[in-house]
Amino acid sequence: MKAWYLVCFDISDDRVRTRLGKLLLRHGYRVQESVFEIAVATPAQLRELRRQVLHLIEDENEVRFYRLCRDCRQASSRVDGQPVAGFPSTVIV
Repeated sequence: MKAWYLVCFDISDDRVRTRLGKLLLRHGYRVQESVFEIAVATPAQLRELRRQVLHLIEDENEVRFYRLCRDCRQASSRVDGQPVAGFPSTVIV
């Protein structure tokens, strides 16, 4: 089962911000300009993604990973009350 994370960042350099966005899009989707929901299959995949992020950013930049449990994602909603995350009733592997 995949683990979901909300990734937020504050990056001043346009080039670095663009590269980070492209990297995160390979793992999930953009929910706002500098906020992504991503999924990783294993702890090793998360470690590798963090390594890649550290390689891209500079010391003054900040990137945060917030773990999103299934119940938290299901209980989250937009301002209009619509759910932010849909879950399929069947998953084909």
